[in-house]
Amino acid sequence: MKENGRRKSLLSRGKQSLRALYQATRISGNKNKDKGDSDVKSDDEGDAKFDGIEMRHMQNVKELLALGELPESSEPSLLLTEKTRNALYASLPAIVQGRKWLLLYSTWRHGISLSTLYRRSMLWPGLSLLVVGDRKGAVFGGLVEAPLKPTNKKYQGTNSTFVFTDRPGDPVIFRPTGANRYFTLCSTEFLAIGGGGHFALYLDSDLLNGSSSFSETYGNPCLALSEDFEVKEIELWGFVYGSKYDEILALSRTEMPGICRW
Repeated sequence: MKENGRRKSLLSRGKQSLRALYQATRISGNKNKDKGDSDVKSDDEGDAKFDGIEMRHMQNVKELLALGELPESSEPSLLLTEKTRNALYASLPAIVQGRKWLLLYSTWRHGISLSTLYRRSMLWPGLSLLVVGDRKGAVFGGLVEAPLKPTNKKYQGTNSTFVFTDRPGDPVIFRPTGANRYFTLCSTEFLAIGGGGHFALYLDSDLLNGSSSFSETYGNPCLALSEDFEVKEIELWGFVYGSKYDEILALSRTEMPGICRW
C-alpha cells in the first residue's frame, strides 16, 4: 500500500508539472495570436484540453518492434533514427502498418523546392510522413494525406493525420482535437499543417525557413526548439504495399517529367 501511495504521489506531481508546462505554452500562444482572434479559453477549458493531450500521448505508448522487425525503407533517413522510426511506426494507422517506407522527396536528393515536393507527393497517394529537421537539431513534422495539391485557402486531409516532435529524444504525437478540420493547407507560397489561430507547422516557398506554434487542430505546443526556425533537411516518406513497391521505387528514381505543372 505504501508503494502504491508513492506511485500515485509521483504521478500526481508529474501531471501537475506537465499541466504547468502546457499552461505556460498555451498562455504564450494566446499572447502571440492575431488581434482579430479574441477567443480566450478558461482555465477549466485548458485543463480539459491538457487532459486530452495527456491521454493521446498515453495511447501512443505501444510495445515497440525489435529494430530488425521494422518494415524495409528504400534508403536510410538523414533525420530519423531507427528508434524514432520505430516509435512513429507504432503510431501509424493500421491501414499502412506493415508497408515499406519509400522516400518520395528529400531536399538533399531532389533539391530545395516546394513545387518539387508537391510534384513528388503524387508518386503515391495516401498517408505520407513529412519530416523536418532544423539547424538547432530538432526533428518534427506530421502525417499528411498525399498528393499535396496547392489550393486557394482550402484545407485537405483527414483525422488520421497527426503532428509530432522529437525534441526530447522520444517522439510525442499530437492527434486531432476535433476543434476544426484544418489539417493541411497547400499553396504555391507555403505549406502549412494545423490551424486555428496559428499553424502547427509552416514552411515557406523556398523551404529555407519555417515556424511552429500552438494549433487548435492538434493541441500541440511549438514543435521546434523555437517558434521560428531555419530548415536543414526535409523528407517525405510514403508507405507502399509490396506488390507496388518495386514499380514505385523505380519511378521515384526518375525525373518524373510532365506529371504536373504548378
